[in-house]
Amino acid sequence: MIHLHITSWVIAIILALTVGHGYKNGWNVKVAHMILRLLYFVILGTGLYLFIHISNKENMPSNLMMLYNVKMTLGILMLGVFEYFTVSSKKHRKMVVPATIFTVFILALLYLGFRLPQGFHFFA
Repeated sequence: MIHLHITSWVIAIILALTVGHGYKNGWNVKVAHMILRLLYFVILGTGLYLFIHISNKENMPSNLMMLYNVKMTLGILMLGVFEYFTVSSKKHRKMVVPATIFTVFILALLYLGFRLPQGFHFFA
């Protein structure tokens, strides 16, 4: 399940950047934007599944469980940031704030995701 989750958010990042760039340049990216919105549900569903099935929750230290809760909250907020990024681009607004928020959230989620014991261990 973790591979589906990672694959879906990697595709979502690529699609979000493509949709943002497409709207900026006047391309017709409505289908890609709809696919991105469907990917939100895949990301949310697989993320919830992974969160619910964390192994050994009962014996986990509270600070580690808090990090999982922070990651889950950031992940849900990130879905809104994806949409904020693409819609801001669609409306031809300045992209400094959406791009900054997008980058900060992605980096924080990647760090937490690879730091926590479930999944891959790049930073552990």
